[in-house]
Amino acid sequence: MKPPFIALGLLAFTGSLPGAPDAGPNRHLFLDPAFVSEAQGTTLRVNPPLREDRVMVSDRPWEQLMISFYTTVRDEGGRLRMWYICRDTQNRANVAYAESGDGLNWNKPELGVVAYEGSTANNLVGLHSLEGAVYRDPRGAGDEQYVYLSTGSGGVFRFTSPEGLRWKRQAGPLVRFQPDTQTVPFWDERRGKYRVYTRGKDPKGPHEHTLRRKVVLLETDSLAGQLGSDAKRQPGVRMDELPVMLKCDEQDPSDTDVYTNSIQPYPLDPHWYVGFPAFYRHFNGNSPHFNDGRTEVQFVGSRDGLTWHRYGREVYAGPGLPGPQSGNMIFMGTGLVVRGDEVWQYGTRYRTTHGDKPGRAQQTDGAIYRFVQRVDGFVSLDTGNVVGSARTVPVKVSSRRLLINLDTGALGGMQVGLIGVDGRPLPGFGVEDCRRLEINATGAVVTWASGADLSALQGRDVAIEFRSHRTKLFSFRFEN
Repeated sequence: MKPPFIALGLLAFTGSLPGAPDAGPNRHLFLDPAFVSEAQGTTLRVNPPLREDRVMVSDRPWEQLMISFYTTVRDEGGRLRMWYICRDTQNRANVAYAESGDGLNWNKPELGVVAYEGSTANNLVGLHSLEGAVYRDPRGAGDEQYVYLSTGSGGVFRFTSPEGLRWKRQAGPLVRFQPDTQTVPFWDERRGKYRVYTRGKDPKGPHEHTLRRKVVLLETDSLAGQLGSDAKRQPGVRMDELPVMLKCDEQDPSDTDVYTNSIQPYPLDPHWYVGFPAFYRHFNGNSPHFNDGRTEVQFVGSRDGLTWHRYGREVYAGPGLPGPQSGNMIFMGTGLVVRGDEVWQYGTRYRTTHGDKPGRAQQTDGAIYRFVQRVDGFVSLDTGNVVGSARTVPVKVSSRRLLINLDTGALGGMQVGLIGVDGRPLPGFGVEDCRRLEINATGAVVTWASGADLSALQGRDVAIEFRSHRTKLFSFRFEN
């Protein structure tokens, strides 16, 4: 049996990897192609969001040029908190703040933190660096509970805050190179280190627009101080020293590179990592504007945060039809909000192309959208009209029921079997013993002729076999 066809992205780092996810109530997603040991008649496919809703437009003086490319949304006790970048008509950049209870209606509170044009009646937080992502640090305390890393003159700087509204900058740069785009930090418990995903560049010529952008990774024990330098040597960590996580290759269109990354642990199971990079196709001289082109968002997934898969390189979220806010560019922010069977994420859409500064000066651009995805729905193992099958590598039966996240539509169906370490179906739990699933559900209980109770198998390693047609399989898990 042949494995499913999968187009992979660059696998550029070969250092030591974290171990496989610990046994327990983990979600088994299909983000790592190696998870499927045998398959026939199946395809791994990226699924775009189920729907999108426009939730915020420019309606304040400090937003009148544009709402810019980067957003962060955090779910804190049911309250959604957003940090977004905006620019006024003088092209002055600010980080602004908003809150929401339902994810659709956002309030821009008058914070009284900083003055804009002589008044503190605004939602600005006093940050003027525009290329970061707000992160709540589980190891931070006091005035350093929130972290924001952003490019400034001389490198990437660390800003800290006790509540995400009042910020201070450390004296020197964290690193002495300037990525010139979104920098995403988080503490990775599995690695025991901070991970910082940011932009690297391959020099291709004398001008900025001839540099090929890529995603690189910095790992560190601390986000304080300056990394990679001492009193005698000033260069610090160089961009060309960092391992490459993702860049365009010969399978991508010419004049394309990776703009942003939006990489983060998956909140329903941090053993998995997801990213929503914006790919930028340059017009290559066919534009009156400098450094011009359009963008689309793709999806990348990883089991370890080091090896990233691009699957079929499908568009996850692309430019819309020509219109007020959607025709040319899109960027996805960081932050995944789980509500019931849905995952919400937030990004920005644009009427103008990247280099069309005159167009933004003539008419305000940029709107923030909520993108609604199915839980675990980023990638699915699909079968078509002909019956297909797939078998996973062994996993541990950790609870007494097997739940499947799948969509058979109205005409499809699936059966599931358990395979022992000897490669044979477990008696009473083979595919032929399974009651056919015909349902769209994020947690359909698998039942065999003997029932659904797996108590007698808990602790055993089994492979899961799926047989289906016209079905999308998103994930499975064991639960009581």
